[in-house]
Amino acid sequence: MKTTSLELSEGEVKVLRCLKEAGKSLDVEEISRLTGLTLSSVMSYVESLHLKGMVSLKVVEEDYVELTDEGKRYAFEGLPERRLLNALRVTGRRALRDVKSIEGLREEEVALALGWLRRKNWGRIVEVNGERFIEVFEAPKSELEEYLERMARTPRAEMKTIPKAVLEEMKARRLVNIVSIKRRSVSITDLGLSALEEAAGLKVISVLTSDIIKSGKWRTAYLRPYNVTAEPPKVYPGRRHFYSVFLEKVKRILVEMGFIEAEGPYVELEFWNFDVLFQAQDHPAREIHDCFLLLNPSRGELPSSDIVERVKEVHERVWGYKWSRDQASRLILRSHTTAVSARFLAKRPKPPVKMFCVSKVFRPDVIDATHFIEFTQVEGIYGEPGVNLRTLLGILQDFAQRLGFKEVRFRPSYFPFTEPSVEGSVYHPQLGWIECLGAGMFRPEVLKSLGIDYPVAAWGIGIDRLAMVLLGISDIRNLCSRDLKFLRERVEVI
Repeated sequence: MKTTSLELSEGEVKVLRCLKEAGKSLDVEEISRLTGLTLSSVMSYVESLHLKGMVSLKVVEEDYVELTDEGKRYAFEGLPERRLLNALRVTGRRALRDVKSIEGLREEEVALALGWLRRKNWGRIVEVNGERFIEVFEAPKSELEEYLERMARTPRAEMKTIPKAVLEEMKARRLVNIVSIKRRSVSITDLGLSALEEAAGLKVISVLTSDIIKSGKWRTAYLRPYNVTAEPPKVYPGRRHFYSVFLEKVKRILVEMGFIEAEGPYVELEFWNFDVLFQAQDHPAREIHDCFLLLNPSRGELPSSDIVERVKEVHERVWGYKWSRDQASRLILRSHTTAVSARFLAKRPKPPVKMFCVSKVFRPDVIDATHFIEFTQVEGIYGEPGVNLRTLLGILQDFAQRLGFKEVRFRPSYFPFTEPSVEGSVYHPQLGWIECLGAGMFRPEVLKSLGIDYPVAAWGIGIDRLAMVLLGISDIRNLCSRDLKFLRERVEVI
C-alpha cells in the first residue's frame, strides 16, 4: 500500500522539512535544535517516518571517554609526578625520607608520584653516604598531560581520537570512564520528499479536541488515524535495588528458621572485635594491612570491669603475655560481624540463644572479582545445651537449600575463636567453587570470657558471594552497581 502525505502529522512534516532544508543527514539532536521540538518527540517522529520509508535512519554506537573526579583534579593541578618534579627542581636533590613534606603533594599521592617518576624516567633514587635521595631530570610535557588539559575543556572526547598508549595509562590510573553513546543520523528519502510536497498547505489533525469539533475545522482537515498496533514507550518505574531485595529474602529465611535479628556498630572496639574472641593482641589480623584503624578518635571506652577482667585472665593465662587495656580500647572498622555475636551473648547469657545479623564489614583487601574492601556478612549463633557441630552443619545446609543451593561442600578449617571449624563452598558456573561459609563451635576461652556455660555454634557467611551465584553475577562490584542499564536487566529475588 502506497504511503501518502495524509499519514503525516504536523511534527513529522516539521522533521521532513528540516531535513530537506539542511540537504544532508542530521543527528536527532540537531533536528531537535533546528525545529524546536523536544528530543523525545523527534525520536518518536523519526521512528514513525522510518517505518513509512520516508527517512533513512543510521544508528552508530561510538565510545567516548570522560574524566573521573581524579582525572579532573589532575587536569587542573597537574599529575602527582609532575608536581613532585617541579618541587624538586626548585629545592634540588631531596632526601627520600623528606619527600612526604613537599608542599603541593597529598600524603596519599607521594608513593604514586615516586612510582610514576621512576617509571617514566623523570627521576631516579641515588644513595649517598648510606642515605637515599631522589633526583629529577628535565621532562617535556607528556601526551597524557596534553590530553588531560584538552579534556578539561570539553565534557567528553571520542575514544578513537586518543592515542592507544595514552588511553591505556588513563584507564590504568582510573582517570577516565568509558561511555558508549548511540548516534542516530537521519536523512530524507525520495518518498519523504514526495510526501512533503503533497503535504504543503494540508492541515493534518493528530488530536481531535472539543474546540476543533465546535469550530468545524475538522470538516476541511485530515484526521490522522490512530494506530492501535503501535508499541507504547517503555516505562521503567522506580524500584528497590535488586541486592537489597535479596538481603531482605535472607533475613526472612533466618526469621522463619527461628532466629532473631541483632545489629552492632560499624566502628568497633578491638576488645569486641578481637580480644573477647580470643585473638592475641600480637595477632597479624590486628595490623593495619588487615583492618582499618581510626585516627581520630583512636580510642573508645571499654565495657564493665567483670568481662574485661575475664578476658585479661584468659589471655594472660593461655597466651602468656601481659594484656593491654590500651590496645583493647583502640577503635577500628569492624572486620567481621562476630563482634555483634559477642556483644549479644554478653547481654543475654542465658540459653537458648538464636541470633543473626546481616550487615557490613570492612577489610583492606586487594579488590578483584570476589574481594572488596567492604562487604556484607550474615552472622549467626545458636547456643543451648546439646548443640554440636552436627547441629551447626544441619543449620547451614538448611539455610543454603532455602536460598536455592543444591550442594554445599564442607572441609575442616581454622578460625581463632572456634574449634572445631569448617569452611563451606558453593559452586559458581564461571568462578568454580567459592568459599563463603565460615563456621564452628565457639572455643571454651571465648565462652568463659563472655560468662557462658553452654555450647554455642557460630557462623559468618560471605553473603555477597552467595548472591553472585544466585543472581548470575561474576564480579562482586556489580552488587553495588548504579548503572541503570545493568539494574534494569536484573530480576528481583522474591
